Order: sequence, then C-alpha cells, then structure tokens
Amino acid sequence: MKESAVFKDRELSWIQFNERVLEEAECDGVPLMERLRFLSIFAGNFDEFYRVRVGALQDRCLLAEKGSKSAARQLNAIFKATRRLVVRFDAAFCSISRALGHCGVRRVRPGDELSQQDRAFLKNCFEHDIAPILSPYIIAKNHPFPFLENGLAVVGVTLRTKNGGVRFGLIPLGSPLPEVVFFADGSRRFILTEDLILLFAGKLFHKFTVLEQMVFTVVRNADIDENEGLYDYDIDLRNTMSKLIERRGMLAPVMLRFCGENCGRLVQRLGAALFLKDKQMFCSRSPVRLGFVADLAAAVPAVEFDSLYYPAVAPRRCIQHYDGLIDRILHKDVLMACPFEDFDVLISLIEQAAEDSRVRRIFMTLYRVAHHSKIVPALMAAARHGKEVVCVVELRARFDEENNIDWSQRLQAAGCRVLFGLPMYKVHAKLLLIEMEGGRRVCAAGTGNFNESTARVYTDIFLMTAHDGIAADIRVVFDAVERGEFVPEAQHLLVSPLCLKPQLIAMIDGEIANKLAGKPAAVMLKLNSLTDRELIDKLYEASRAGVSVRMIVRGICCIIPGVNGLTENIEVHSIVGRYLEHSRIYAFGVGRARRYYISSADFMARNTVQRVEAAIPIYDRECRALISRILMLNFKDNVQARVAMSDGKYLRVVPRRGAKIWDCQKILGDGE
Repeated sequence: MKESAVFKDRELSWIQFNERVLEEAECDGVPLMERLRFLSIFAGNFDEFYRVRVGALQDRCLLAEKGSKSAARQLNAIFKATRRLVVRFDAAFCSISRALGHCGVRRVRPGDELSQQDRAFLKNCFEHDIAPILSPYIIAKNHPFPFLENGLAVVGVTLRTKNGGVRFGLIPLGSPLPEVVFFADGSRRFILTEDLILLFAGKLFHKFTVLEQMVFTVVRNADIDENEGLYDYDIDLRNTMSKLIERRGMLAPVMLRFCGENCGRLVQRLGAALFLKDKQMFCSRSPVRLGFVADLAAAVPAVEFDSLYYPAVAPRRCIQHYDGLIDRILHKDVLMACPFEDFDVLISLIEQAAEDSRVRRIFMTLYRVAHHSKIVPALMAAARHGKEVVCVVELRARFDEENNIDWSQRLQAAGCRVLFGLPMYKVHAKLLLIEMEGGRRVCAAGTGNFNESTARVYTDIFLMTAHDGIAADIRVVFDAVERGEFVPEAQHLLVSPLCLKPQLIAMIDGEIANKLAGKPAAVMLKLNSLTDRELIDKLYEASRAGVSVRMIVRGICCIIPGVNGLTENIEVHSIVGRYLEHSRIYAFGVGRARRYYISSADFMARNTVQRVEAAIPIYDRECRALISRILMLNFKDNVQARVAMSDGKYLRVVPRRGAKIWDCQKILGDGE
C-alpha cells in the first residue's frame, strides 16, 4: 500500500482544518458578528501558516536540502489549495458585509456614492487626523524600495508624471493610525482607514496623476531557529532571544496579499522588489487586515445587538466558595473545565498561597501569559511575602517571546527565581506546585496555559489535587528543569521527552493484548493534532488487532480512517465551534478499568520527544466521571462535528429527522 494512502500530508491536513474554520464563517446559522470573528481567525491562521510552515518549506527549496523536490511539490499543492480558500473567504466576507448592512452596520467604500455632508466629514477627518501622520514614499533611483515589516498595511499607487513617466508610491499605515473611522452622525457606518486614504490619495501625490491604487500587506517568513545561540555562552538569554526576534522581523517575504483592481503594473513591481512569484501573490476583494473587527465589536456591542452574537454565557464555579481553597483541595480533588467553569479559582488559589503562612514554596510553569495577567502579580506578591517562588518562563513560545521576556524581568525584580527551560527543548507542561510546612503539597496541572484570556475562549481542563504521588512527580519535573536534565522516570505522570511516548505505546500495546485475549479493549483520544508517525503506526496496529480507536482531533490529523485492512476500526471526529477545542485527553481501556490522563501534549513529535510535556492521571471518581462526560458529548455532537472519511475529506454530521440535538459546547456551557 502506498504511503500516501496511509498518511495524510501534514500541511494539507492543516489547510483542511482552516477550511473548517472558514465553514463556520460561511454558516448562516452562526450570528453575523461571530461569522466575522471566524473570518478573522481564519485570516490569522492563514498568515501564521505561511510564516511558519510555508517559510520552512521555502527555505528547504532555496538551500537545495535533501527532500527539496518534495518540499517544492508540497508548496505547489499549498498554493493551489489556499488560493481556492481565498475565493471562498472573499465570498463569505461580502455576504457578511451585506447582511450587516441590513442591520445598520455598513461599511463605506471609496467608490460609494456619498452625500455632500459625508464627503465633507471624511475630507475633514483625512486632512486633520490622518494625513499629518502619513509618510508617503515615492520609489525612485535615489529612493530605493523600503523595507516593509510583516503585516503592515500599505497603500500603493502607480503615478504618471507630467512628462508621461511612471512612478510608484507607497503609504505605510503605521501604528498611530486607527484601523477604522466611524461616521459622526450616530449611525453604525464606518470606513476603513486604508479606504479613506485611497479616497484622497491624489492629495498626497498632487504633482502626479494616480493611475492605479491598491492596499497590500507583506507576510514574512518566521521560521527562525529559536534555540540558536541561547545556550552557547554565559549571557542573559533574554538579550539573545530579543535579537532573534529582531532577526525574524527581517526575514524574506513568503506572500503578498493585496486588494485592488486593474493594478497590474504595481503588482508586477512589488513582485520584483519582494522576489515573489505570481503564485505567492493573492488578490482579494476583502480587506487585507481584519484587525478592525475588534473596533467594530466595540461599536456594535452585544448588549444592544444581541442577535449578532452568541448568547452570553457566564462561567459557573467549580467550587461554590473560593475561601480556603488550599484546605478544600487537601480534602478532595477538583477538576475545572474552561470556559464553562470559572478560571478565577486558579487565580484565587495562587493569591491565597501568597498570603498563607503555611506555604513555603511555589513552583509554576509559564508558557503563554495574559497581557494583563493576575497570576504573575500573585506570584510576585508571594515572593515579597517571603515565599520561595520558582517560575519556569519559556522564552521561546512563538510570537509571545516579547511578552514573556517582560514578565520574566518583572518576576525576577520581585525576588522570584526564574528559569528558562532546557537547551533545545521548550518546557510546555502546565504545572503548579504549592509546598507547605509539614510536607503537605497542593498542585494543579492543565491542558492549556495559565492564562485568563484564553481561559474564556479555549476549552481546557485543569486538575487541582493534593495527591502525594502526583505532587511528588511534579516536584521531580521542576527539579530536573532546574538541573538542566530530563525526567528519567515518574511514578504517576507521563513526562516527555523520555517517558511519555514509550508509556503511551505500552498502554496501546496493553489494549492490543486485551483484544487478542478476547477481553474488552478501547483507545479514546482528544487531541489538537496527530502527526507522530510512531504513534500513528501503533494506532494502526491496534486497529488491525480489532481495538476500537475513537479520536477527536481538532486540527492536523495524518491518520486516514476507514482503510480496509488497516484503519477500519479507527474513527476520527473534528469539532470547530464557538470555543477553540484545546483540551487533550487520553483514555485507555473500558469501564472502571479505563485509565484517564489530561495533558498539554498533542501526538506530534515536537510534543512527544522534543519538549518537556506532562500527562497527569485522573484518579478521583467524580473527576473521572466529568472527563468521561466530556468525551461522550464530543463523540455525540451532531451540530459542530465533522467526521473524517476514507477519501481524506471531512463530512459535517447532520442529525436525522427527529433525532436529539447534541451540541457539546452548548450542553457543557448550560451545565446540563
């Protein structure tokens, strides 16, 4: 059997995932402002994919590495697939814009017919608020093509001189500029700043005739080696990381997105200046940046336009009263499912630990921290109160490096001991350990970051426990990181890079042995991505042995289910809904013998063997019941779920007439 029939291409599988995000924006049943939000998510995913994955493939082609021909084939397939999605993106944006216009939320375009009053308002706004901030630029022999930073929106124009020559002008839209301007008449009409500039571009180049106009943005490669130079010599690692971030901003372009008609000369000039091929330049009828969606949401609040948004959901408390949390957890395990339950319980736990005289030490990993974090100030307060506070801050969390550098400096200034992880291995595990006098310990572990912002929109699970064995293993992880070592073994946790994958394989082997012995056997997994070929091969082996393998994989999935003789016992679902499905759950066995783990690790080589990750067992009966319910609801979902087919496509689950509706996120949110 050909490998292509067994393993789905990773990049094309990711494109399929982003297509499922786009489908939410296309869905008439989703409220309009939420559809616009899904478009914004799609666009952000699209750019990041090009920056990271396409950037890496492009580097392989340029360096003529081994496998560069394969990389070139992948790039061609990516360009073809993504160009098709851009057309659908445009159609969805136009549809949403028309529908919002019917609700009184109308975008004004440069070509629209304007009243004299409207035009006077826009002219005044341009001349007084916009034009003074702009720095128009004409490309000429003595004015070479400027460096354009990643994601910067630029208005480009083709100009004709008085003697018939052609020049090209650029107007970068820098940070002081707003992204959107609302009309002052109390209506919900608005114009994008780039459209306002297009409307009056002739005033900026009054000595020329404007022939072509467009708005564009350059997407640059972000594939830097995040470990380069970090551990080579004794310097402040934050300084080295800062230099690497600067270097990333200077990398070569991988894509040009532009909006404009009949601007062929300008596109050709940009392609030549940026060394981009035609297939790397995407013409769109939609805005090249969707940052204005946040401004629009502020101007069209849900309290006034509730039909444009999902119904408000207030997270429940997983513990009725937050007083005395340490003693509560010492008595019984607590499992919290975000965003359906209130993340503030974890913040309160750290704040109480900072004040509790019994607490001696606090250990915590920080991978992605909220910009207005309450957790970091609580850790700083603990240090000021004389507690020993040890924070593992991962400086290499992609696109969060600068934020983490800043927080690490603040923590260190407050008296916390800050660690930066291991050479070549990111610390991705989500762990908290509170040690008290008398040897008592309380700990927390989760599938997602200790981040108040993402806890409102990501589905994640956090366990809070005083289990001696789990707490002892977590301490082993922190001690190993501090020594610059890997955890060689643990009694309860599965810890990568040494212990996680071998123990996962052993548990799958256990299910295979059970099935071959005529005993019940099953594997259930909830993941964000599945690409690790060794684990995929083991799951294929389990399927051939007759083991039921049921998976919820939100994003990339390189397994193709339903292939005769190989994967007919494998079932793959994917859910894209109101919240980002982010929790990872591993379950092995059947009934009461089933073993449950929650983890920060996907089944990807970068997680299983190239990072420090942890999977935590769930022992408490009530916590196990909640995990089981979450899995059950995900598999029963017939509203947001798609099922992977043997031809590689995903089909949306459609409930039969009269069948019960199962929307897992709504049911969990309603607390049913």
